[in-house]
Amino acid sequence: MTSEAADLAAQIVTGCAILSEQGLVEGFGHLSARLPGDRVLMTPRKALALVQEDELLTLDLAGNVLAGAGRPAVESAMHLAIYRHRPDVQAIARTHSRACAVFAVANRPVRAVHRFGSHLGAEVPVFPDFTLVGAQELGERVAAFLGDRQALLLHGNGTLITAPTLVEAVTRAIWLEESASIQLAALSAGLEPQYLTAEEAQRAAAMDMPHEPIRAWEFYAALAAGDVV
Repeated sequence: MTSEAADLAAQIVTGCAILSEQGLVEGFGHLSARLPGDRVLMTPRKALALVQEDELLTLDLAGNVLAGAGRPAVESAMHLAIYRHRPDVQAIARTHSRACAVFAVANRPVRAVHRFGSHLGAEVPVFPDFTLVGAQELGERVAAFLGDRQALLLHGNGTLITAPTLVEAVTRAIWLEESASIQLAALSAGLEPQYLTAEEAQRAAAMDMPHEPIRAWEFYAALAAGDVV
C-alpha cells in the first residue's frame, strides 16, 4: 500500500469511529474514498466501529476486489456508480441517522436551515425506492437521481452523502443530521422554519470553506478517541 493509500486508510477508520460515536451508524453503514487510478478504498461488510485498516477493500470501478480480505458492502454498487458518473466526488458516507429517517419516510426533503447544513445544498431530496441498492442497475438509478446534488435521503434506508474529501463526507453527514433535527424540532413545535434559498446556501457554504470542516473533524475525532471530557 502506498503512503497515500495508508494515510487514507487511517482517515477512513477515524471517520468510522466518528460516525459511530455520533450515533449516525450502528451495525450498518459504510465509507469510501477514491484512490488514484480509478480505484476506491471502502469499508467491508461490518459495523463501522469495528473496522480495522487491514480490512479495508480496494475496488476498481467495476466492483472487482483488488486488495483486502473483507467482503464488499452489499451497496458498493451505489458508491461505484456515483464515482463513475461524478468525477468531482472523492468520498461517500452512507449512514442511518435518525432525524433524517423521519423525513425520508415522509417523503419530505431536508432543507438547509443553518450554516453548516448549507454544505449539503439548499435541499436533500428523497430517493423513493426502499430496496437495498445491491444491483448495478439500481446503483445507476441512484447516481442518476443524485445528479449534481451533494446528498440523498434513501426511503426507509438511511442517507448517502458525497463530498470532495473524506473529511467533508463525514462532517457533512453530521451536519445533515443537525439540519434534520433542527427542522424536525421546529415543525414539531408548530413553527415554520426559515429555509435558506439556493443562493443563500451557496454563499454560506463558501464562507465556511475550507477551514470549518477540518476544524469540526479534529473535534469529532478527539471526541471519538475519548480525548475530550
